[in-house]
Amino acid sequence: MTVRWQERVRAAELARFEASPIGRLLARLGISSIWFSRARFASQLMSWAVWAVLLRKVKLVLASFAALGILIVVAFIVVLAQLA
Repeated sequence: MTVRWQERVRAAELARFEASPIGRLLARLGISSIWFSRARFASQLMSWAVWAVLLRKVKLVLASFAALGILIVVAFIVVLAQLA
């Protein structure tokens, strides 16, 4: 269900872009919407490859920063709830 929704959102974004003046200009230059989807796929593939190659220690540091950020947000919400 989520995948279908994401596909519909991407299709709507693409249709909106193609209707814009920049989208029409790029279509006239021969750059189609397929190029943008390939670029998005390549970007996702590159980020996956980089994540797979990263050292274990780097992954640990990144995960700890993410966990710290989540803890800060939760603490902020708790403080706001106590003040309300």
